[in-house]
Amino acid sequence: MSKQTSREDREWTRREMFIKSAYATFFATGLLKPGIVFAASNLTQTPGVTEGPYWVDSMPNRSDVRANSTAGSTAFDGYKTNLAISVSRLANNTVTPIANAKVDIWHTNGAGKYSAIASEGTTGQNFCRGYQLTDKRGGSSFTTIFPGWYSGRTPHIHFRVRLYSGTTVTYNFVSQLFSAEAFTNQVYATTPYSSRPNRDTTNSTDMVYKGASQGVGATVSSEVGQYLLMRQGKNSTQITASFNVVLVA
Repeated sequence: MSKQTSREDREWTRREMFIKSAYATFFATGLLKPGIVFAASNLTQTPGVTEGPYWVDSMPNRSDVRANSTAGSTAFDGYKTNLAISVSRLANNTVTPIANAKVDIWHTNGAGKYSAIASEGTTGQNFCRGYQLTDKRGGSSFTTIFPGWYSGRTPHIHFRVRLYSGTTVTYNFVSQLFSAEAFTNQVYATTPYSSRPNRDTTNSTDMVYKGASQGVGATVSSEVGQYLLMRQGKNSTQITASFNVVLVA
C-alpha cells in the first residue's frame, strides 16, 4: 500500500467517524429525522437544475472555502458547516464511486452576498467558492458556512460535478442543494442571520425548488427541490451536512 493510499484511508476513516458520530448525536436529540431526504438514496439519480447567474470558473482547489484565498483573509461570519458530497455512477442498478470527479461549490455568505460578482461589490474575492477532487471512494468534503438569504431565493448551495478524460470534460452536471425549512429556521434564529429577518422566499415559494429539473440528470416535472435536500444536523457550534450525487454518466 502506498503512502498516498494509506493517508487517504486514514483521512476517509476520520471523516466517516466524525460524520457517523455527529449524526448519532443529531438523531438522539431529534434534530435530524431519517427518511425525509429523498436524494440521500444511492439508487436515485440526482436531478439537475439551473446553475444561476453567479457561476465563476477557475476557483481555488481547497476544502475550506469560508474566507478569501488571499493571505491574511478571515472567515466570513456564519454557522460553520462541514459538507460532505459523494459522487457515484448508477448503471444496471449498481452504484459505484467515481474517483477524481471535480466538485465545485459556490453560495452566498451569511449576508446573502456572492463573491466575484461586480453587482455585489465583491470583484476580486472568492469566499464561499472552491472545488475538490473526489477520492477513490467518490468522497469530497468542504468546510463552509450556512448560506444567507437574498431576495427571491430560498437558501441554497450551488454545485457542479465534472468528469474528465485528460483535460477534456466528458460530463458536466449542475444542480443545487437545499435545506429543510425547519432546519433553516433554526439556523436563521442565530447570529449573524438573525440581524436580517423577514426573508421573502421559502422552499414553498422558491422558483427553483418548486420547479422542474433542468439539464442532464433525473427528470422531475415539479418540486425538484425535495430530491435535493441535504441530510443535515447541528449542535451549538457547527452543522454537519451530506449529499450523495448519483449520475448516469
